[in-house]
Amino acid sequence: MESNDVNYWQNLKSGFMEFLCNEIPDKSTRKGYSRSIDLLMEYAIAKGEREYSVQLGYAFFEFEKSKDYKGKTTLGRRRATIRHLNQYLYGKTFWQRTPRDSMVYKTKHRPLPCPAQFVPQFEAFLLSLQKRGFKEITITKYRQQCTQILCDIAEQGVDCWEDIGAKNLTSAFSRAINKKYFIVYTKRMFGYLFDANIVLNDYSVVLPMLNKRKTVPSVYSPAEVKQLLDSVERFTPQGKRDYAILQIAARLGLRASDIRLLRFDNVDFDNAMVKFVQFKTSIPNQLPLPSEAAEALHDYIDHGREESSEQYIFLNGHGRPLHPHAVSTIAMCQFKRSGLNFGRRKHSSHALRMSFASQLIAESVPYEVVRVALGHASRESTSHYVEFDIESLRICALEVPPPSGLFEKYLMSGGNVK
Repeated sequence: MESNDVNYWQNLKSGFMEFLCNEIPDKSTRKGYSRSIDLLMEYAIAKGEREYSVQLGYAFFEFEKSKDYKGKTTLGRRRATIRHLNQYLYGKTFWQRTPRDSMVYKTKHRPLPCPAQFVPQFEAFLLSLQKRGFKEITITKYRQQCTQILCDIAEQGVDCWEDIGAKNLTSAFSRAINKKYFIVYTKRMFGYLFDANIVLNDYSVVLPMLNKRKTVPSVYSPAEVKQLLDSVERFTPQGKRDYAILQIAARLGLRASDIRLLRFDNVDFDNAMVKFVQFKTSIPNQLPLPSEAAEALHDYIDHGREESSEQYIFLNGHGRPLHPHAVSTIAMCQFKRSGLNFGRRKHSSHALRMSFASQLIAESVPYEVVRVALGHASRESTSHYVEFDIESLRICALEVPPPSGLFEKYLMSGGNVK
């Protein structure tokens, strides 16, 4: 090893330890980092590495894991050293979350209990939703939102369903944070209660009608989607997973729920097909698997996925299935890191689904094919996802008619016609 290389590593350690003085005030804690950086230097020199890189740091940590330390503290210190070193050199940690067995989990938030005087009839209402085929996640949302409404009514001194009046609902509405949700949940619940003769009147009709604005779809161009995909750091397991998720969202237009619940038996790599039952509609769907998405899946499964007996493809880094909101969160984080100027456009996995549909239409793909690809049961649903590009709209432009009458005289006179 040349002296210049040795000097590089010594200077790196010196600068890093000075950086830690501000980050970690405790001197005894910094000692453990000093030992870790020494081991990193030994590993790098043995490998013939002349400079530090994020990939080198990650390889060093994997090497340390293979030593099978008895305690968790030593390996945790190695991980923390690499994270801080990355932060010192690049301003980012480039790391995934702590393994499950070394995390202290927070106690789950206890759901708000429904007032006792309303419980039997409220449970009957929720059961009616289940019989109508509502998804469990939707019923849970009704339970949460309607319980908040009933708690507000109970705080107004209402002891039974028969005593609920229009004033109680309007007062609760005035205090609601999300008034749109309040109206949606209240109308369905009181519609059921009125039909079941539990309340005398359906007082939800006194609530105001909110103007429902039709939002413009958040669409990204192929160049912007490419910039997003290229920005993902694919040398860590988490990066490989996130890249595969974004590839599926961008190339197949799957919903976040369907990506999260994708299983090994849903993907046929040999025939390049994805077959699954949609979570939202329970309708089977079958789509071709693009080569880019297939390669990203293979890379994650072979080199990034945690060892687990779970049949769901995407895991959370602890060997467990993803949280219901994980796919959207992953997409939003990657959008922010990509440097894209998304302005007021939404930047979640749903935006990639919209962009997928818009791109198909721009390429003159038949509307019915787009509907099937998106898994929509009706054409009306698809219309909300499609946004034509400017060039497609130019085809529909009409020629401007020549001026005539008073307008022509006005133009010819330079604006002096009275």
